[in-house]
Order: sequence, then structure tokens, then C-alpha cells
Amino acid sequence: MLWSSGMQNRLTDNLTTARYVDRVSLRDVAEAAGQLAIETVALWKTPDEVVLSRVRAVYGWDQVLAIRDSGRGIIFLTPHLGTFEIASLYIGAQMPMTAMFRKPRVAWAEPMMREGRDRLQIKSVPADMSGVRAMLKALRRGQPIGLLPDQVPTQGDGVWAPFFGRPAYTMTLVQKMARTTQSAVVMVACKRLSGGGGYELRFEVVPAFSYAPEVASAELNAAVERAIDTAPAQYLWTYNRYKVPSTTPDSDSSTIIL
Repeated sequence: MLWSSGMQNRLTDNLTTARYVDRVSLRDVAEAAGQLAIETVALWKTPDEVVLSRVRAVYGWDQVLAIRDSGRGIIFLTPHLGTFEIASLYIGAQMPMTAMFRKPRVAWAEPMMREGRDRLQIKSVPADMSGVRAMLKALRRGQPIGLLPDQVPTQGDGVWAPFFGRPAYTMTLVQKMARTTQSAVVMVACKRLSGGGGYELRFEVVPAFSYAPEVASAELNAAVERAIDTAPAQYLWTYNRYKVPSTTPDSDSSTIIL
């Protein structure tokens, strides 16, 4: 990854914007991106009990259980941080969840991906209107859903809002679903422990969003920033978060499409 001057420039630019350039090295970021790709595929082929045994510490889960027991829906948001798919498996081991994922660029990988994700109590849905309808139905049943909050949405599906102080086109779907269904929003940070020691999960209940779309999207990005700050070297800085949105679904994830 570091052989590419274009990628080095992107990483340096993103780290400088986020003010991590003096704390996080390009090598650390490149290694973390490789670990994300390899460990994610490994998770898809690893038995459930082995995967769950690798979750060493969990913070904020009691609040999640209290929300679930109240009958409200929950919108879990998992940024591209650490080996983040282990968070959905942890959740799916304890409650049913509908999760939105985009198809991989290569068709042959989809069966393996679906097999690795549609397990425990997780049901994956496509990133299109059928998937949105499925998630709304789940929330209205008081069941949780999961999606990625830090991908660039297609044109017309977001607004410009600051992300580490720089305008980034940001989704409005989360805020609309939360308001429509009166669901709670929970940000999930996944941190990879050193030395192959497993993973740490942190669940943060996000305060209710403001009504104005631009303000609500800034609040969403601020919650993503707090999650990233738990393990900044492990965020997917290779992603072009500040690009101009296209009219087709986002497919630029540099390492792996999720």
C-alpha cells in the first residue's frame, strides 16, 4: 500500500485533517488495513464460539440491554474501525439484528460473504430501498438494525457536514429512521488488542439528533470521531471520505467492500 505515492498522499492528508499525523504512522495505518482485510475473511470461516471467545472486554452493553428491554428499536452504527464485523457477531449472539451490507466488487466472493454474515441471529439486507424497508420493519418490531455510518452516500441521500473539521458528504438515513421509529442510536467502537489478544467493544448511546439535517449529520460525524479516537491507528484512513458523491452506490473502500 505504501508503494503508491497516491495512497501515501491520501493517508497523510486524512491523518493531517484529523490531527493524528503526529500520533499515527503511515505504516501503522497500512498494517491495520491489512489486518482488517485478513481478519474479516477469517471471521467468516471461523466457528461462532471461537469468534465470540475473542471478545475480551465490552463496555456500555448494559445500556443496550436496557433499551432493548424497553421495547425500543436500536440502530447500531459501526465505523470502519478495527475488525468491526466482530461487533455484529457479538450483537447477533444475543439478539436478532438486520444488517445492511453492500455486495462485493467480485461476484464469486458474495456466497462466502453471505455465509459468514448470515449467522447467529443476523440477517443481512442489500444497500438499496428493499434493504431500507426491511430495516424499518425491524425497528418497528422493536428489533435492532446495523449499518456503517462513515461511507459516502449517493447524491441526494446526504448533506455536507464537518468530519474532523472538513466538509464530508454524510448520510441522513440514520437520523430519519431514528426520528421516524423513535429508535435509539448506538455507536460501536471495535478495538483490536495488541499481540493477537482479541478485541474490545465499546457501545455509546448517541443523544437524540437535532431536526435540521446539516446539524444532525454533524452530530453523527462527531459520534464517529469519538469512536475513532479509541484506536485511531485502526481506522480505515485509506477510504476517500471527502470525495464528491456519485449517482451510483459507493464502491471505493480501498481494502474491502462492506
